[in-house]
Amino acid sequence: MILSSGKQQRLNRIFNPKDGRAVMVAADHGWMSDPTANVIYLKRILKQVVNGGADGVLMSFGTAQRIGNLMRGKDSPALLIRADWMNLPRLGGANVSNVLPVNKFKKIAASRAKDALHMGASGITIYYFIGYSDEFEAINIEQAAIFAKECRKVGLPLIIEPMAVGSMVTGVNIAETLIASARIAVEIGADALKIPYTEDVESFKKLVEQAQVPVLVLGGARSKEPRDALELVEEALRAGASGTVFGRNVTKAKDPEKMVRDLVDLVHNGKSIDEIFGKKEGFFRLAGVSANCVGCELCELACVAEHTGQFGKVHSFIQIDTKPITEKFPTHRVRVCTLCGLCVEACPEEALIINEKGRLQLFEDKCTLCGLCIEACPFDVMYPDENGLPLFCDLCGGDPQCVRWCKYDAIELRPYKPKKKGGKK
Repeated sequence: MILSSGKQQRLNRIFNPKDGRAVMVAADHGWMSDPTANVIYLKRILKQVVNGGADGVLMSFGTAQRIGNLMRGKDSPALLIRADWMNLPRLGGANVSNVLPVNKFKKIAASRAKDALHMGASGITIYYFIGYSDEFEAINIEQAAIFAKECRKVGLPLIIEPMAVGSMVTGVNIAETLIASARIAVEIGADALKIPYTEDVESFKKLVEQAQVPVLVLGGARSKEPRDALELVEEALRAGASGTVFGRNVTKAKDPEKMVRDLVDLVHNGKSIDEIFGKKEGFFRLAGVSANCVGCELCELACVAEHTGQFGKVHSFIQIDTKPITEKFPTHRVRVCTLCGLCVEACPEEALIINEKGRLQLFEDKCTLCGLCIEACPFDVMYPDENGLPLFCDLCGGDPQCVRWCKYDAIELRPYKPKKKGGKK
């Protein structure tokens, strides 16, 4: 892409010229949703963001007027202006979580490219919605085209944020819809993209390859654990992303400065997730939290894929009951290996132990294929293989995929203290 010298210089304020990557922080939530602590105390939070080493901060024009001075200085983050407004966070009619609920999706242009330039901004960001309706998409494209023309005229980078929402978007087609929206945004004139993750490396790699402009992955909804949020970024980087834009995962973090530093280490310094957080020490076991389970069964699929490379739920070491067992259990009961040790106690040959690493271990030369361990499992998550040897959860070598893939905290890792000799009481 051939850019004007002004655009290129401003893009170099956003994307580090040494690696072509960027860590952006979105702080533009205040005028589109109800004010929360990350809006009310934004000045204090942004001081931490600046200290953390963010490459840029996205905010509304009014906020930039008020506290944009934090972005001034040779080593300060680049300032980006959110140039349009939409009411999607408040959509839902009687939604009591919003002071001013709305019933119809609206989007308007709020600031112009020259306004952002006068504010000292290094770029503007606008939405492009696809999937709501043809008429609404047409309005979005028309607005985006006007912004693109203005940005070309004044030499200001345009970052478009494609969003796949509405009745035409489903779980089946959302990845392809995002890929298409990325291509369309570039055709309109985007110099870079700010876009949600497609949920897998291969499809996001396809999106990046088709875009042919820098792609920043969204941090998504706020994660309970910082590691979960950063793992999304790590996957996107493997797919070719040029960095990320984090909003609530930074501005609502317990320590915004550390969160930004961790992102910088991941995006710019090439550190891995384990290097940033360190590996969990001690011993752990699985625990099902049935009250949180929604019955998606993704954990079962992840388990089978990890151990067999196949797609399905046959011989998963996690079982989700979708019908009540008794009145005591909710509709979705989560059954996992809790290292209770009953299978170990049932083995007459001591062929099965809980070893010094806190994991079940089978001595095949001792196993007589009696199946007593399988019968003893109170959760029915042990199975015989084709030869009759017991198959069981091995905690995925220390990184249980069921825990990693569950978005509802229905499976947890809890501390466990292995027994010293064979796991017997």
